[in-house]
Amino acid sequence: MGRHAEIAHLRALRTQVRSGRGASVMFEGEPGIGKSALLDAAARACRAEGFLVVRAAAASEQEAAFPLFRSCQGPEDPVWAAGFSGLFQEGPDAAGTGWEFSAAEQILAQVDVWCEQVPVALLLDDVHWADSCDLAALCQLHRLVPQIPLLIAAAARSTAQSGAVTAARRGLEERGMTVVPVPALAEEEVVQLLTRHLGAKPSAALLERLSAAAGNPLFVTEMVTALADSLRIANGVADIQTARPGLRDEEVPGSRRTVTEISDPVGQAALPRPLKDAILRRLTDLPPETRGVLDVAAVMGAQVTLSDLSVVTGTGVMRVWEAVRAAVDVGLLSDTGDHLTFRHDLVHQALLENLSADTRTALRLQAGNRLARAGAPPAQIAGYLRRARSPIDSRTVDTMLDTAAAMTHQAPALAADVLGRALTTLSGDDDRRGPLSVHVAEAHLRAGEPAEAEKMAREALGNSPAEPVSSQLRWLLAQSEYQQGRLNEAAQEAQTALACPDTPDPARFHAFAAQCHFLLGRPAAGEHARRAVAAGEAAGDAYCTAHGTSMLAALQLNALRPAEALELTDQALLLLGNQEIRADLQMAPHFVRGLALTELDRGSEAHLAFDRGLHACDRGANIFLTWYHVGKANLHFNEGCWDDALAEASAGLETIDYLGLSQALHSQAALIAVHRGDLDTYADLVEQPDDTLGGTHCAFLRLWARALTREARGRPDQALDLLFNAWQQGVNSMSQPFLYRMGPDIARLAAAEADQDKLRRLTHALETIDTPGASIDVHAVLLLCRGMQSADAQEVLQAAEAFHRTGRVLYEAYSREAAAQFLAAEGRTTTARAVLQAALTLYERLDAAWDVGRAEQRLAAVGIRVRRRAPRGPRTGWDALTQTERAIVAHVAQGCSNPDVGARLFLSPRTVQFHLSTIFTKLGVSSRVELAVSARQHGANEADSPAGTAC
Repeated sequence: MGRHAEIAHLRALRTQVRSGRGASVMFEGEPGIGKSALLDAAARACRAEGFLVVRAAAASEQEAAFPLFRSCQGPEDPVWAAGFSGLFQEGPDAAGTGWEFSAAEQILAQVDVWCEQVPVALLLDDVHWADSCDLAALCQLHRLVPQIPLLIAAAARSTAQSGAVTAARRGLEERGMTVVPVPALAEEEVVQLLTRHLGAKPSAALLERLSAAAGNPLFVTEMVTALADSLRIANGVADIQTARPGLRDEEVPGSRRTVTEISDPVGQAALPRPLKDAILRRLTDLPPETRGVLDVAAVMGAQVTLSDLSVVTGTGVMRVWEAVRAAVDVGLLSDTGDHLTFRHDLVHQALLENLSADTRTALRLQAGNRLARAGAPPAQIAGYLRRARSPIDSRTVDTMLDTAAAMTHQAPALAADVLGRALTTLSGDDDRRGPLSVHVAEAHLRAGEPAEAEKMAREALGNSPAEPVSSQLRWLLAQSEYQQGRLNEAAQEAQTALACPDTPDPARFHAFAAQCHFLLGRPAAGEHARRAVAAGEAAGDAYCTAHGTSMLAALQLNALRPAEALELTDQALLLLGNQEIRADLQMAPHFVRGLALTELDRGSEAHLAFDRGLHACDRGANIFLTWYHVGKANLHFNEGCWDDALAEASAGLETIDYLGLSQALHSQAALIAVHRGDLDTYADLVEQPDDTLGGTHCAFLRLWARALTREARGRPDQALDLLFNAWQQGVNSMSQPFLYRMGPDIARLAAAEADQDKLRRLTHALETIDTPGASIDVHAVLLLCRGMQSADAQEVLQAAEAFHRTGRVLYEAYSREAAAQFLAAEGRTTTARAVLQAALTLYERLDAAWDVGRAEQRLAAVGIRVRRRAPRGPRTGWDALTQTERAIVAHVAQGCSNPDVGARLFLSPRTVQFHLSTIFTKLGVSSRVELAVSARQHGANEADSPAGTAC
C-alpha cells in the first residue's frame, strides 16, 4: 500500500537484470514499515518473469557464522535447492584460518553458476542481523553484479545497525548499490490500508487513536486488530467505541495516554507501549499451555524447531504442537515446515520484554542444559548459556568440556566467551583447568583473536601444567604469535617446546619452526626441516614428513636448484596423498612446484601447479593464497602476458593477505607500469622499501621497479648501481643465483654506461651457474651478457633465439635491440634496421611504450631509423583483447560461469572476474549477455589457447 515509487524502482531493476546486467538495492526503514512486504512483492514479480528466486533472512541471536546465507531458501527444484546445502556443514577440521573466506568464495561460485542458467533474484531480509562473515560475502558477491544477471534486493533497519553493517552498507553504496529509505505511510495511505483491512472507511476518531502508529503499517494493523472489540462499523464507516466497562483508558491499546517506553532488556530499542500492548492483547484468549510454550520459544530465539521446544519444555511433541497451533492460528507464529518462526521481530521482542530478566535467565539455562543432555549442536547449547549470563555450575562445566572441541570449531567466538566464563568458576587445583584453557585459547585463535589466545596460553602455562596440556598450550601460543606476525617469537616458542624431552609431537614443532625460519629468510630453516622429516618418519606422521620435505624443496629453489626442488616437492605431494592442508600447519607444495617448473622452462605445467594450489586454498587452508597469485603474476610477466599478470595481481589483492605478499603484487604492477611509460601511478610506492614479511622473498621486485624508474627519469647510472649492488649482495633471502633474471637489465644498463667491469663480473658469475642442468633462461642470460661485453651481435642474437624458445618476450626484445645497435656499429644498417623492427614489434606486443622510445632514441643516435613501424595496438575493440581474454569470451559465450571458465583455463574465478571487467571496458559492453551477442557477431565463440600458453 502506497509503495508505488519503490515498486517502480524494482520493476526497472528487473528489466535491467533481464538484459543481462545485474542490479542491487537496499531498502531501509524502521521495524514494521514494510521492507519485507517489498521483498515479497519482488519475489512474486521475479518468479512470474522467470527468475530463480533465492530468499534469506538473518535472525537475532544466531550463533554460527553466516546467519544470513545459512538461511537461504531456494526453489522447490532439488537441483537448485542443493546449491547451498552442505556449504556450511563445517566439521572439526574445516573451520579455522580462512574458512570463512573460502565459504564466501563458494557462495560466489554457486551464484555465478546459477546466473549462467537464468536471471537470479537474491532477496536478503533483516540484513541488520547479519554477521561479519555474511557482510564480507555480500560485498564480494556485489562485485559480480555488473557482470551477471543478478538482482540483489536487501532490507535492513535504518536504526540500531552495528558498525560492521554500517560500514558494509557504505561500501556497497559506493560500489553502486542504491539505498532506498522506506518512509511512513501518509494519512491518505493509512486510510486506504484501513479501508482494505476493515472493509470500511475509518472515522476521524479511529484515525486519531491510531496516530500513535505514526504511519507504520505493521503498527497500524496490530493496533486495529487489538481494538477489534471496540470497533463499530455502520454505514461504511469504522468507528471506535468508548472503553468497555471495567477497562481503564490507559489499558486500551493505542490510547494516547500510554506512550511511555520501558527499559530495553534484550539489546534493542524498547517497543512503544501501544504497540506492545496490541501484540500482547492477542495472548489474553490463548490457553495457559500455549502462553507457556510461547514464553519458552521467545527465549530460545526468533526461530525454533518443534523438537527443541519439546525437549526444553519436557513435553511430548504432539502436545507441544497442539499448544503451538493456537499461536499459529492467531498470527503470532508461522509454521515454515522446518521451523516455527515469530511472524515478525517485533512480536518476538514484545514477548521477550514481557518476561522478567530472572525468568529469561532461568529459561535459557534450562534450554542449554536440557538440549545438551539431548545431544543438540554445541554452538546452540553455548548460545543459551552465553545469553543466560549466570554462574555456570560444575555439572554444566563437565557438559561443556565434552562438547568443547566441536563448539570451538563450529562457533569459536561464542566458545571463547562461554568456555572462558566456565574457566573462571574453577579453582586453581581443578584438573579441568588445563584442558579447558586449551579449548579457550584455541577458540580465541579460531575467532581471529590471536592476542587473546596468547594471553590465555601464557596464563595457563604459568600454572606449569603436565603433558600433553603443556605442549598443546605451547603450540597455541606459537600459533598466536605467528598470526600476529611475530614469527621470531613463534619460532622461539617452538624451540622451547622442543627443548622439553617429553614433548609428544616433535615433528610438528620442527615443521612449524622450519616454516617460521624460512619465511624470515634464516638458514636454521634447513636443520628444522630435516629434523621434521626424521621425526615424522619415526612417528609415522606422513603430514609432518611432507611438510618438512616441502620446506627442503623451497630451500633448494632459493639456491637455484630447481630440478632438486621439483623432485622433493613431488615426494612431499606423494606423502601428502589425499590429506587436506591443515589449518594449524599449512604448507604450499604446489607453489614451490610451480616455481621450480618455471625455472625449468615448463610454463604450462607451472600454471597447472599454481592452479592446483589455488583450488586447495579454496577448500579452507589459505594462508598462502596470495603467494599463488604472486607466482602466477610473475610467470605471466616472464611470458610477456602483462595484461594477464595485472589481472592476476588484482585478483590477489582481493584475498586475505596473511603473510604480506600484497606489496609484491603492487611491485609487479609497478614494474609493468614503468615499461609502459607510466611513471606516476607508482611513483611514491617504488621509493618505499618493501619491509613486509613477504618482502623477505619479494623485495627485489620493488627494487627492480625503483631502478627502472630512475633510468626512465634520466638517471641510468643510479639504476645500474641499484640493480648491480642488489644482485651482487642478494636481496634479503634472495641470493645472487636466484636473481639472475635481473641480469638482462644489468647488462643493458652496463653496456649503455660502458661499465665493462660490471659486465665482466656479471658474466663470470653467470658462468658458474650455467651448469649442464641449468635452465635455458640461465644460458640465454649468459649469452646476452657475453655478447654485450664483447659487442658481438651474433652472440646476442643467439640469446634472442634462446629467449624466444622459452617465451621470454621482453628479454628477446632487449637482445634484438642490442644486436641492432652492434650491427649498426659494424655498418650493417639494413640488417640492423630489420632486427630493430623485430625488437620494436615485440615491445609493441607488450605495450612497452618506454622501451619503444628508448630503443628508437638509441638506434637513431647511430643512424638507424625505422620508417614504418607497426602501429601501437588498439586500446578498445576486439583487436585490443589478449588471447587469454579472447579465450574467456569464447567460454562465456558458450554459457560458462566464472568457476567453469577458470577450471578450463587454469585461472581462479577471481582472476576471471577481473579479466571480464577489462573485457567489458575494451568492448564497451555492460553484461555477459551483450558480450555473448558481440562474440557471436565477431565469430569469437571458438575457444582459444589456454591461459598458460597465451597472452
